[in-house]
Amino acid sequence: MKTVNAAKGLFAGILLLALAACADDPAHTGDVPAGDAAAGGIETEFAHLTSGIPADPGIRFGQLDNGMRYAIMPNSTPSGTAALRLVFNVGSLAEAEHQRGLAHFIEHMAFNGTTNVPEGEMIPLLERYGLAFGPDTNAFTGQEVVGYQLDLPSVEEQIVKTGLFLMRETATEMVMDQDAIDSERGVIRSEMRYRDTPIQRFLMSYYGFLYPDTLVAERSPIGTLDVINNAQRDAFMEYYQDFYVPQRALLVVTGDIDADAIEVMIRDGFDIELPGLEVSAVEGFSTWQAPADAPAHPDIGTVSAVDAPRFGYFHDPEVFTLITYDVIVPGVPRPDSAQARVESTLRQLGNAIVQRRLQSQINSGLSPLVQANFSYTNDFDLAHRAGVFAVSSPERWREGLAVVEQEVRRALEHGFSQAELDEQMSNLRTSVRNSVNAARTRRTPELADGIWQGWLGRSTLHHPSWKAEWLEASEDQLTLENVEAAFRAIWAAAPAQIYVAVNEPLEDGEAAVREAWSESQSTPVDPMDEVDANEFAYTDFGPAGEVVSASYVEDLDFHQIVFANGVRLNVKQTDFEDNIIRIRAEFGAGDLTPQPTPAAGTILGAVFGGGGLEAHDRDELQRLLAGRSVGYGLGVGADSFSFTSATTPDDFELQMQVLTAFMVAPGWRDDGLNQFRSIAEEVRRGQNAQAVQVAVNRVSRMLRNGDPRWGFPEAGEIAAFTMDHARLLVAEALSTAPLEITIVGDITRDDAIAMTARTFGALPQRADSWPDYDEARQLGFPDPRADPAVVEFNGQADSGMANIYWPVGDAFDPRRARALDLMAEVYNLKATERFREREGATYSPIVSSQTSTIFPGFGFLWVGLDVDREDVGRMYAIADELAAAMAAGDISEDELQRARQPVLERLNQSMESNRMWLSQISRSQTYPERLDRLRTAVEDYNAVTAEEIAALASEYLSPEQAYRVSILPRSADGSE
Repeated sequence: MKTVNAAKGLFAGILLLALAACADDPAHTGDVPAGDAAAGGIETEFAHLTSGIPADPGIRFGQLDNGMRYAIMPNSTPSGTAALRLVFNVGSLAEAEHQRGLAHFIEHMAFNGTTNVPEGEMIPLLERYGLAFGPDTNAFTGQEVVGYQLDLPSVEEQIVKTGLFLMRETATEMVMDQDAIDSERGVIRSEMRYRDTPIQRFLMSYYGFLYPDTLVAERSPIGTLDVINNAQRDAFMEYYQDFYVPQRALLVVTGDIDADAIEVMIRDGFDIELPGLEVSAVEGFSTWQAPADAPAHPDIGTVSAVDAPRFGYFHDPEVFTLITYDVIVPGVPRPDSAQARVESTLRQLGNAIVQRRLQSQINSGLSPLVQANFSYTNDFDLAHRAGVFAVSSPERWREGLAVVEQEVRRALEHGFSQAELDEQMSNLRTSVRNSVNAARTRRTPELADGIWQGWLGRSTLHHPSWKAEWLEASEDQLTLENVEAAFRAIWAAAPAQIYVAVNEPLEDGEAAVREAWSESQSTPVDPMDEVDANEFAYTDFGPAGEVVSASYVEDLDFHQIVFANGVRLNVKQTDFEDNIIRIRAEFGAGDLTPQPTPAAGTILGAVFGGGGLEAHDRDELQRLLAGRSVGYGLGVGADSFSFTSATTPDDFELQMQVLTAFMVAPGWRDDGLNQFRSIAEEVRRGQNAQAVQVAVNRVSRMLRNGDPRWGFPEAGEIAAFTMDHARLLVAEALSTAPLEITIVGDITRDDAIAMTARTFGALPQRADSWPDYDEARQLGFPDPRADPAVVEFNGQADSGMANIYWPVGDAFDPRRARALDLMAEVYNLKATERFREREGATYSPIVSSQTSTIFPGFGFLWVGLDVDREDVGRMYAIADELAAAMAAGDISEDELQRARQPVLERLNQSMESNRMWLSQISRSQTYPERLDRLRTAVEDYNAVTAEEIAALASEYLSPEQAYRVSILPRSADGSE
């Protein structure tokens, strides 16, 4: 269960990993024009009924007499699975003052008892069918949406019926037992602590600045502590009865299903037998009563036009340095149509050109900005917003604001070049073409989510082929003149509204922002310089390599080839993803390689690609590769370096050339390192604001006795690293280490061999072997401690985290490793039931088995509990209690089944995943035992017994062996 917010379009980039904690509101995503706004209304109509755009013929749309809508889409990727979504077009914006947070709270209550499913029975029921709580069984709440999701691992009739039954229960049968509400309050408080991040606080302040006369900033989905602590059942039922009505609902079913049978069950119901439940028949959704007096959306306020620039300032010691520049015009979403898509695309193209200009500066590593994203959207059916969201180096925010202001103004005054538009058009054409080519193997869960998101955004759900036809017919309108006009229309439509977030307080911050803006506006801007177009310099690597051996692994259906220069190739042709080819090139020893300076491997992985190639810097590479499905970037793993990319058959040759070029001619420029240095402290700040990030990035080193190969690099380590260290670490491996290529996907064996022969196979002779670096494989686990080590972080005063780490040894024996996996799964069931359901102490316990096949004797079971600071000490005793119970044999066959079945279902589904096959057969010639691990997985998991798990728990999960770490908020006086 999770909350989502309305920060649409703000985080398109992935540069800052810490921003991932802030999920986007699925409604109104991007710049897709929405349908006629139903401001204050109840129903959301399917847009294709009025847009003139044909709906995807694979989707069966329907509406019951009570107003409920449904969409059914047969789909066989992956085979034998289905996805169910029940979504309401209402969220936290509909809450009254005494209900703030209840839209989200009610979403939790769906799992805490319905008329026919007693409290505590829904999750175990699903687990028995192979659905894991979280990945397969979840729900979400935003300001404009509430939704429930089930990803079914099988389409057996009983499982599909169970899924539909639970959705029907959710719609009308929640009990909202007062005791269950009281028990869940602690879970909500835990989630509230988890969500209370600097970026979330900024977003609410930001929306308060943009829309001061609305409820937007006052209706965060997580709500208020007063309501969470004190709301009674009547307030829950009031919201539930008012807004969980069929007119607001959409039920989506996608997957390997019979659409006729599903439609009948949705409409008329069905018989069902569920062990332990007193239910024999399920009513159809058509009997769901549609109240005539169901309330419309409440009035959330108004947005007024501004007649002068506005400036605002936000301070939080842990916030990223953020710059927003928005132009807002009051108005409702535009109706969807083919012509509206043209106008939308014109705006997108103009925004993309200016964003590309900023990215070009960022690529150098010298810009004050580290990330910038342009967007155009309609917010909350109230206003159209053209926006820039940028992240800046903390001490250079004034420069960053000036860069943004001047680049927008440069575009307004001087327009764009045809070359810039050609680059973006190439990207657009490629995106559309790839979508068409991959349409047959669209994945079931993504289709389900796309359907409800399109419905909520009032956007026509068309087949990818329609967009290709539309683009071809519309290209004569996508001219430079029209793009420039569209850009000016949205960016000159109203005075700017500028909001800046900083982590150091400013005296009269609003005035400081205003002054920086005014100073920038006084700086003249010139047209952009024309950039000469070059050709990719690396297409010939010498005579094609010769194949010296070839074999076929029959049971796993892939080929192993060796070239004369020693390069090894694994090829598996699949039909899991049309038009997609996945490639991995692995070589050397990764982090086992002697480190020329602490944390060198981690830093290298972040900066290598930013150095470009000898003949092309990173910025030029982006221009050369525009419109091509080609990627690059060095991965530094525990025991190998790697290049991993996904491409298409059309771009396969270029992709192989690019990766080979990075083997022979990396640029070694400082650009990527400069960019990493500029962002590192912002990343660290974000990590230090959340306990779980501290556990992942700081405690991970403690678990390895301070080994700097783990965790996020310290400031001194980043400052000390140079590109000379990068050369020392990886250059020899690039040129001579054994090299094994794996290619999986939509490609034949012969085509893969031919292209590899002309690229990697044409390289000079590779070494036959490489050092094992045995000394680097020796990791030490810290001594046990009953009194937890304390690590402080910059979280809220009431937050804290208890962490227990039990050393369990390595995973070299696959049978033992699988037993350890299931031990962790059983512990997770018990932890969820105890810490979340009974204690109400945490939003979601972390239980993770981390065992190694690289470091002998190293591995641990981690139990992490994000709780109220006052509860941290108490959590250790309960964790030990659960471990002791397992060691004493308190593991039922039902628990074992509920632990094992989701693992087996995930394993089964992974057999139709190119990513899985790429991972599993990579380096299989170097380490053939990897294939045996894959072959025995199902047998091993099925063979594990409750007695075996109990024996492992008795051996390892004792209090005397545990290493404990408490992550606590920093002292009020700032001391460590």
